Amino acid sequence: MQFASFTFLFLFFPLTLAAYYLTPGRWKNITFLATNILFILGGGVLSATVLFLMTIGTYGAGILIEHISALRKLSGLVTALVAIMEFSVLILLRSVSLQNLTTGWMRGVDLFPLGLSFFVLQSLDYCFEVQRGRCPAQRHVFELARYLLFYPRLIMGPVVPYRAAIKQVPATRCHASLIGGGMFRFLIGLAKKLLLADWVNMFYLIIVQADEPAYSVMILWLGALAKLLALFLELSGYADMAIGLAQCYGIRFPESYGKTIFYPTISQFADQWNRTVVQWFFHYVGTRFHGSRKLFHVFAVMVTWGCIGLWYDLRLTTLVWGMGIGLCIGIEYLMGYGIRYPVLRYILTFVLLCVGAVLLAQPDAQQAFAYVRGMLGGVPITPTDADGRLLRSYLLVILISVYAACGNWQTLTRFLDQNSRLSFLRQPLTLLAALALFVLDAVLLVSFDGTVSFQLTL
Repeated sequence: MQFASFTFLFLFFPLTLAAYYLTPGRWKNITFLATNILFILGGGVLSATVLFLMTIGTYGAGILIEHISALRKLSGLVTALVAIMEFSVLILLRSVSLQNLTTGWMRGVDLFPLGLSFFVLQSLDYCFEVQRGRCPAQRHVFELARYLLFYPRLIMGPVVPYRAAIKQVPATRCHASLIGGGMFRFLIGLAKKLLLADWVNMFYLIIVQADEPAYSVMILWLGALAKLLALFLELSGYADMAIGLAQCYGIRFPESYGKTIFYPTISQFADQWNRTVVQWFFHYVGTRFHGSRKLFHVFAVMVTWGCIGLWYDLRLTTLVWGMGIGLCIGIEYLMGYGIRYPVLRYILTFVLLCVGAVLLAQPDAQQAFAYVRGMLGGVPITPTDADGRLLRSYLLVILISVYAACGNWQTLTRFLDQNSRLSFLRQPLTLLAALALFVLDAVLLVSFDGTVSFQLTL
């Protein structure tokens, strides 16, 4: 099951939320956990079994690590083995050979639970914190399951540290403002996915699926921009949905993405891209490197971002994407972060991010490098007839997506907040906007036959 579906929007979420708030106080925790388990089972019994077994394994590993905590080397070794095992499971279930495997009643692809990448990071965060003595091992497996299996953050995050998550408990009373604000945030994220990300991604897919180079260099660059916009709008849209759903239960999630994707430096982009994941890798991977020399610092950043790239998918292109981001950050660190020529810096960052979007999106290295070669002059420079036909169909949605990715859609909200004479319009306009988004999202789900696919399966 996923958020962008009829089943979730019209059945699962309203029924389970109502059941939670109508349940008597002493049974709310059971209802809350049952909701998460039911959501996971909606993705398939085999994939749910994988998550349940890993949850039990994490529970046992935490108790074992705490039990031998006095033996620092042994507890560190056990924690490292847990990390190796969980990443091995992630790599195995993502492997093409396993996903293409079909044996009688079982398909390999059915074993991969959505959100396994985020589950692994949160599970290891718990084990690392216990090993370092920063928190006690959880003695109640249901409490640990509440942290690991909370469904709003399973699909696309964010990664919430165990020590922060365990302090937050779901609301016990229904608050209209809490649920209303959460649903509005959810509908905004769903619209970013359905209205913008999926449509602008079609522009890129048409280009890469062409049998021969029918488009010019300009269209290839626009296609790379379209893919960059699609990735940002989908990932940030799912983050908005997760934050909104958690808010309906009275739980606050940290922000995962900035309000825009256009920055004058790669470093600023990296600070706002999937923040919680980047922070996790720098906390647990980047801090493993110690050295005072600047070049060593650059190497550490490259390795850390290389790991982030492989976390997205175990491909050469994602590794190149991650290490390329790290190299650009290192170069900016060596040259200084002062922005002397802002226009040129924006253009250079835009070029690098467009190339990076192609590397991150293309499943095959040969196809990715062929597309980049075309962007650098490997296809006709002069516009073709196919360019005009494609632009007439998709130029408007690209412009709207650029506007949305600049964060300018929040201008009206800020204007109403700052103008005391018009502040009374905030509530009715928000209500109308929520109603319009709900109708629009429902219509788009109908056009997509009730469900949609992911650009990146995490």
